[in-house]
Amino acid sequence: MRILLAHKFMYRGGGTATYIFALWEELEKRGHEIIPFTVAYEQTVPTKYKEFFVSPPAGKNETHLRDMKLSPWTALKLLGRATWSIEAYRKALALVDAAKPDIAYVHNLYSYMSPSPIAAFKRRGLPIVMRVPDMNMVCPGLRAVREGRACLECMDRGLMWSLRFRCHKGSLAGTATRALSMAVHRWVRVYEAVNLFVTPSEFMRQVLIKLGIPAERTVHLPSFYQPNMTAMTTEQSPDRPYILYLGRVAPEKGLDVLVEAAQWLPQGVEVWIAGGDRDGERGRLEALAERLRVGNVRFLGHQEPEPLHGLIEGCLFTVVPSRWHDNCPMAVLESFAHGKPVVGANIGGIPEQIGEDCGLLFEPGDSRDLVAKLNYLLTHSEERLKMGRAALRRLETVYSAEGHCGRLLGLFEALTGGTGVRDTTFAVA
Repeated sequence: MRILLAHKFMYRGGGTATYIFALWEELEKRGHEIIPFTVAYEQTVPTKYKEFFVSPPAGKNETHLRDMKLSPWTALKLLGRATWSIEAYRKALALVDAAKPDIAYVHNLYSYMSPSPIAAFKRRGLPIVMRVPDMNMVCPGLRAVREGRACLECMDRGLMWSLRFRCHKGSLAGTATRALSMAVHRWVRVYEAVNLFVTPSEFMRQVLIKLGIPAERTVHLPSFYQPNMTAMTTEQSPDRPYILYLGRVAPEKGLDVLVEAAQWLPQGVEVWIAGGDRDGERGRLEALAERLRVGNVRFLGHQEPEPLHGLIEGCLFTVVPSRWHDNCPMAVLESFAHGKPVVGANIGGIPEQIGEDCGLLFEPGDSRDLVAKLNYLLTHSEERLKMGRAALRRLETVYSAEGHCGRLLGLFEALTGGTGVRDTTFAVA
């Protein structure tokens, strides 16, 4: 098959990009051709289709709002990109005409491309599958978090409810832009052009159904993680035993709860936090640790893949303390690949990943419940090893590349062959 793969970022970094490049490699192994469609940043992967890529709304290296020099012209251009991009629409038409794909697999187009390519794909009669790994279709604030707790109130109260709380980065203008663009997308019914929505968690599938998308147009298909190393079946013995967090250091990730819990851990056990800083969160966490006189928390900063593998391999287990509706955090699957259990917040898609035997769940935001679960795993080494082995088995079954790609291609073939998609659930072993 010739598969058009659309995403606003086509360079390494981030959970969605990790998935996209891994999928690209797996599908090419199976003899399929990938036709990328994206924004032409400096670091975007080189390809023969680059002439069809959309120009960046700001500079070629300004990939995120925090990096952009916001002149009035750039702000106006961003508003247009968030709402409806004529350039993206026209280039999508041109790409389909030139490359003649069989199907479009669409990911995050919001903000820098807009959903206008979906309308272009529909105009050319291309079947469209859209993967929904986050809350972009639901929340003007993107993260569905307000005042330190998970929030989906706009689904019941309407998009304008977000203006009252300035949900997008505390900015009234930013929130209004997001709410307005989302209202336009719903008004023009652009998502009705999507044949099938794929979600990495059953939780997210139910959110889409509540949003009004018919259940028969949604499918739960778990992500996959293809490890490039051999997992350990026994624990290492580091000089200092440590619990590991891996991922971005951002407010919605609940790391303040982890820092608070660290003060009640047994003497000699450390908490290592590996990940790049977002929105100044690391500074706030360091101040919190100093205020609480917590001396067993180490901030390691961003880690490249190889050092990160070593950190996971050496830890006792990992923790995912999210405050938001984390759909399918890749950190859980990376931990499983190393045979490590996970202590995760009981929210979003995390409980589906961990299941009943690959770790423990705690109530989001509750540091005392978190420390109880951390201490349980610290003091039950045999149970910890058993959970680690179960986690590795789960990765090899539920989250395997073979299973994911096989079912995804089956969905593609059903749509291109006109037979339709019959099942909407994934049987978890």
